[in-house]
Amino acid sequence: MSETTATSPKDTEKSTFRELWQGLDHNQRRFAIAMLDSKSKKEAAEAIELRPNTVYGWNGEVDTVVEMMQAQVRDATLEILSAEGPRAAGVKVAGLDSDDERVRQASATEILDRVLGKPTQRQEVTGADAGPVEVKQTGMNAEEEKAAMDVFYRRVLAEVRARSKEGDQPEA
Repeated sequence: MSETTATSPKDTEKSTFRELWQGLDHNQRRFAIAMLDSKSKKEAAEAIELRPNTVYGWNGEVDTVVEMMQAQVRDATLEILSAEGPRAAGVKVAGLDSDDERVRQASATEILDRVLGKPTQRQEVTGADAGPVEVKQTGMNAEEEKAAMDVFYRRVLAEVRARSKEGDQPEA
């Protein structure tokens, strides 16, 4: 007897985004991120130094990825970052072989902290005049909190886009 697992529409959407994102090449990914801040394909292409004719020739999968990113900024951001996790881990591990002792130490500390958890550091927090800490609510409702998180994730995507430009060569 086989066991079936129900998947929610959100799980299917995440899976689809992940599959589509991983199917894009480097320039298509850069373009998709640039589209978040651009009014047109031409503007986005020029922002990342690609020819507009190049991006107009891509299939609809790039457009689908852009639409999904715009609709679910947080989910798309997490998927993009998680897809790069193995590569980032490789960079950290490669730091262990550096000629620079400080780089080796920093890499070792970070790897150990992430695998084992950072050592507990005791901190005492007090309020004014060593009294109790006063706690105040911000009064943010769920909608305002979601809007604030969207702004945060857009900033993260902008940083990913900026970093993806570093070292890239413009298309000939």
